[in-house]
Amino acid sequence: MVVNLASTEPKTRPPACLASLAALRRALASRRAPRLAPSTLYALAAFEAGAAFINFTPSQGALAPACEELAREQGLPYMGSDGKTGETLVKSALAPMFRYRNLRVLSWEGYNILGDRDGAVLADARNRSAKVATKDALLPRILGYPLHTHVGIDYVPSLGDRKTAWDFIHFQGFLDFQMSMQFSWHGCDAILAAPLVLDMVRLAELALSRGEAGRMSWLSVYFKKPLGVEEHNLHRQWHLLGAYVERLAGPRSPSGGSGSLPIS
Repeated sequence: MVVNLASTEPKTRPPACLASLAALRRALASRRAPRLAPSTLYALAAFEAGAAFINFTPSQGALAPACEELAREQGLPYMGSDGKTGETLVKSALAPMFRYRNLRVLSWEGYNILGDRDGAVLADARNRSAKVATKDALLPRILGYPLHTHVGIDYVPSLGDRKTAWDFIHFQGFLDFQMSMQFSWHGCDAILAAPLVLDMVRLAELALSRGEAGRMSWLSVYFKKPLGVEEHNLHRQWHLLGAYVERLAGPRSPSGGSGSLPIS
């Protein structure tokens, strides 16, 4: 299993040769090899080595058609993109509440500060724009309508591996009465991400051992922008994973227990 945990890459237009596996192979065989993003190289190398691939970053990774073709050709599972560990995790759990209660969200402002290597990389506007894109697209998809949103990210070296987010939600209720909600989130990036990575590695190993290939869509609960999954409601995503695990566990024993699976 290969997991991409590298820092966010700048968002760039993929070269034309990634449109298909045949085009990529022709380009690689030519004298002028294409310039590929590091995360794409990692994905291609993983698939050539017969490994499952998980992209825990918002970078290109295995998004290109050529990469997905190679994974299918090799019979390998893969998934991404961008691990959901902090502020976006809270958004994906909280936004459905507003929809369930018919409270129309007018604006959702978010401000993030973080340190460490990730913070330093995201201080670059090109890298930051790729990260903001995955964080900002979630709310309209859950709520079902456009709204004013903003995601700010600033580098604060003294925070180290810790991060803080402050969110302000302006919403409208019965008789168009306007109200607001605020919350702050204080977390440690490594502590939040590590158990997710361990679970996904074990689930990828399980899929690999069962000969499953293609997108591991049941892992959508772990990602801000899950491949091939339009559902962003955290609760429904959790049920997708639960349904997959229950299906593999098989029928329950007379004692009420079920088959064990290698996940925490």
